Amino acid sequence: MEGYIGINKVLIPHGCIEAAYEHMRKAGQRRVEGVALFAGKENGEVFQIERTIIPKQEAMSLEEGWLYAVDGDELHKINVWLYENKMSLMAQIHSHPSEAYHSQTDDAYPIVATVGGLSIVVPNFARGQVDINKCAVYRLLPEMGWVELSEKEKNGLIELI
Repeated sequence: MEGYIGINKVLIPHGCIEAAYEHMRKAGQRRVEGVALFAGKENGEVFQIERTIIPKQEAMSLEEGWLYAVDGDELHKINVWLYENKMSLMAQIHSHPSEAYHSQTDDAYPIVATVGGLSIVVPNFARGQVDINKCAVYRLLPEMGWVELSEKEKNGLIELI
């Protein structure tokens, strides 16, 4: 198995996803996107999220659209922390101002780039209740890139606990 391709269940504690939503809502109040990362540990075919990481980020609203950026020093700091805590990144989650979809920028510059990893896009700057069915969920698949999961696939893969 390569990367996370053998993972068939991702367990996300409510507290972890709520922390991400809170960050994205605050960013949305400033009319910019926000990004958070989900870290944890693999146990066979299950990945248990244990921590929400809110990276230091630059967010901008440009004529061409919205953008967030996490610089190399911050990514290095996160990688050192992951190594020291024996965790890895399984998923990234970020907000969009209106509909949830993976933009060309999202495809080209993911933070989570491990095969089988997830990218979750939350609509409407994360206003409203946490609902995975309102999100667009993408999985990085070999030779296919980021592939959007159907409602059945994302509900079978992701479990909020």
